[in-house]
Amino acid sequence: MEEKFRRSLYPELDDTDYGIIRALQENARLPFTQIAKDLGVTEKTIRMRVQQLQDEGTLSLVGIVNPVKAGLHVQAIIQVAVEAEKLDEVVAALNEMVEIRLIVLTSGDYQLFTQVLVRSYEELSEFLMKKLYKVPGVLRTNVINELKILKSKYNFVR
Repeated sequence: MEEKFRRSLYPELDDTDYGIIRALQENARLPFTQIAKDLGVTEKTIRMRVQQLQDEGTLSLVGIVNPVKAGLHVQAIIQVAVEAEKLDEVVAALNEMVEIRLIVLTSGDYQLFTQVLVRSYEELSEFLMKKLYKVPGVLRTNVINELKILKSKYNFVR
């Protein structure tokens, strides 16, 4: 019953696409032959469907790097309040900053929500003082240090 309910949440995906996505979310290196066997279709069907899902932008197959293992030990969420007429310019400036992994337009007192990854608190301080605070149009920020990641998943189809 649980599986049937989960499947009903994604009516835009047929059963084959749903099965492919679920399998690749668990293990992106799963051979197409195994997925085909599990779903009762041919390997060619899987290859074609995966390509179609990628072409449509539904599925991306990427390697995810553990930032801590890559030396980025300090992660922070930074909310950014921006002058309304300078929003596009601020977003363009933030997009150029390699320290910023994520930029989200939000509602409320802070128009932007960002995630920053750096090697140390000293580097975070330098990033704030020499880069972020110097962007024209940034009014104020709220820096939230991520103390411990308790859940980080990329399983969007359940």
